[in-house]
Amino acid sequence: MEDKTKILIVDDHQIVLDGLVSLLKAENSFDLETATNGKTALDLAEKNDFDIYLIDISMPVMDGIQLSKILLKNDPHARIIILTTHNDKEIITEMLHIGVAGYVLKNCSRQELFMAIDKIGKGKSFFSDEVHDALREDYKNRDASHANEKVFVLTKREKEIVELLAKEYTNEKIAEELNISYRTVETHRKNIMEKTNSHNLAGLLKYFYSSALLK
Repeated sequence: MEDKTKILIVDDHQIVLDGLVSLLKAENSFDLETATNGKTALDLAEKNDFDIYLIDISMPVMDGIQLSKILLKNDPHARIIILTTHNDKEIITEMLHIGVAGYVLKNCSRQELFMAIDKIGKGKSFFSDEVHDALREDYKNRDASHANEKVFVLTKREKEIVELLAKEYTNEKIAEELNISYRTVETHRKNIMEKTNSHNLAGLLKYFYSSALLK
């Protein structure tokens, strides 16, 4: 029998917790725990190995931003999905900088939430379309000289690869798309991460938008 994905849901609204638990339990693929604030979530995280954390931003005692920072400091490989009503560009970019694996708005569909959980459970990242749109709009409105400071750090080939990574292409698919070897993709990806000082795809996306590489 396949092991269930262990998820800790952190939200201070009981009705939201109840709704998410009901929704996820229906799939019978998840082992669920809940917490109503970041402090309780940390206590649970110390006693359990969760595969995914589904975290709200605004909570009493300890908010989702502080909780995410601590979780990722304790375990840099922690898989965190922010599930929130906040579509604030500053919060989104801060969470990307912290290193969360996903950011989804609470007005998302059931399908989008399950897609986020599935992708993040497989080690990928997921950001809702509204998050991408908010970041694009933010950086589009910035001063052109400031927005383009780092555009020329990457080579033409590296930019092509970054664009495909942002579309969540795997290394294999990138190799096929660009007609290059898998090993060449790996080398380029390593160089891109070093040049942009990114530790994961979330960090790369932040660089991406701030450098106006995505139009």
